Amino acid sequence: MAATPDLTADVPVIETERLRLRGFTPEDKPAYAALRADPDVVRYLVGGEALIPFAEQIAESRIATFREAWASGFGVWAVEERDSGRFLGQSGLAQLDRSSEVEVLYAFARHAWGKGYAREAARAALAYAFETAGLTRVVAFVVPQNTASARVLEAVGLTALGETTYNDFPVLGYAITAEEWSAEEWAARSG
Repeated sequence: MAATPDLTADVPVIETERLRLRGFTPEDKPAYAALRADPDVVRYLVGGEALIPFAEQIAESRIATFREAWASGFGVWAVEERDSGRFLGQSGLAQLDRSSEVEVLYAFARHAWGKGYAREAARAALAYAFETAGLTRVVAFVVPQNTASARVLEAVGLTALGETTYNDFPVLGYAITAEEWSAEEWAARSG
């Protein structure tokens, strides 16, 4: 019988001031399913509340997808508090369907809201995108009602591109290039 490969072995662990971004494991399924079952969390995610009854199956599927995606050189991390190890949510980079664009994304459990974790994790994901993965541009999409997420994107340096559609949903598009990231990071470090 062949051994199951450790798909987290090639996932880099990134530590920020308060967070640890690490590969998802099967042990994350209960906490991730709870996140996917919270109406307040999923109301702005693709599928939204209609998918809540399937939170356990979605969690299992997404964790497997997140783990496999790292073969491309980037992916989505599980995010936990550094000090406690408590699961907070997800953040990272994902290849958009039917596109060459890469999206920065995040979703956090309600207990993690309002603490700056999304901004801290998104900044770490962008640093990885431009400084390690060698990406030249990263995008993001938010539904217009998700003003908190829009503020996070603007705080980490993405520029609003205006209204567009993604998967047939009206969204606001955002983007940042490697050159903009370098200038934004330099300004943040020196100011």
